[in-house]
Amino acid sequence: MTTGAPSPPRSREEIILRLFDLFRRAGYEGVSIGEISHATGLGKSSLYHHFPGGKADMAAAVVAFAKAWMEARILAPLRAAIPLADRVDLMLAAISELYDGGAAPCLVASMLLSRGRDPIDADVGALICDWIDALARALRHSGISPNEAVERATSAIITIEGALIVARAAERLDIFGDAIDRARRTLIA
Repeated sequence: MTTGAPSPPRSREEIILRLFDLFRRAGYEGVSIGEISHATGLGKSSLYHHFPGGKADMAAAVVAFAKAWMEARILAPLRAAIPLADRVDLMLAAISELYDGGAAPCLVASMLLSRGRDPIDADVGALICDWIDALARALRHSGISPNEAVERATSAIITIEGALIVARAAERLDIFGDAIDRARRTLIA
């Protein structure tokens, strides 16, 4: 059975959500304007109406969306005035949701692996750097030394992001779930 084109989006935000899913699954270089048109349900002229700079504008909008999502769901909870274990649990729940328990790919990995070096790469990479910084700051505020905080934060994110790739490659979501548990133990030990 073949599926037709999706219904046209009702808002720019809905377009960006569709682009987010497309870019994180195929990367920047992995999709053509034709594929973007099909996934969004918009003709090429409508796409250029919303994104005059073409695919580069679309990628910038997706990164801005990811940054806002991360601020609301990851960074803000890490700054909350609640116990460290609760902050970590909120962060890990959001990450598990974002990655659909290990079934959905990482936007950062997909975008960085499929592009050359250009200004949007710094914005994409900053998502991970901001995450490490916020997590290390939460650990420091809980009494962990600055060096140890950075080491734990970095190790936890490497564990999560690495497990995401391995779980998807091995088609074993339990690998991702185990990594989430291991990251939690690293962070609140």
